[in-house]
Amino acid sequence: MLPRPNRLRRSADIQHVRRNGRRSYHPLLTLYVMNNDRANARFAISVSRRVGNAVVRNRAKRLVREAIHGQLSQLEAGWDCLFVASPEMATASFAEVQMAVKRLLLRANLLRQDTGMSGS
Repeated sequence: MLPRPNRLRRSADIQHVRRNGRRSYHPLLTLYVMNNDRANARFAISVSRRVGNAVVRNRAKRLVREAIHGQLSQLEAGWDCLFVASPEMATASFAEVQMAVKRLLLRANLLRQDTGMSGS
């Protein structure tokens, strides 16, 4: 579970990020990023029915949430992020999801470079 300050919850905020945010693509996920002028980064995860049934969708959300949680200490503050899962998430392992999240966050320049980046 992500800490409460790191959750993007309001539907209007999520739609605003989806419509106006910058996009980065990966075969497993799409990341929408937008500046929020706050003291922390906030995240939302969207998994449509195209990914699978409820069990598969919930597993996909748990994997993405855990991958984000592992990067929280290295994240830049002041961003709203929306991760949208692709149908390939249905068969992805945690290591693949973790790598996808890390690559997307790096591509969006949301990870601090001064902290140890070992363990890719």
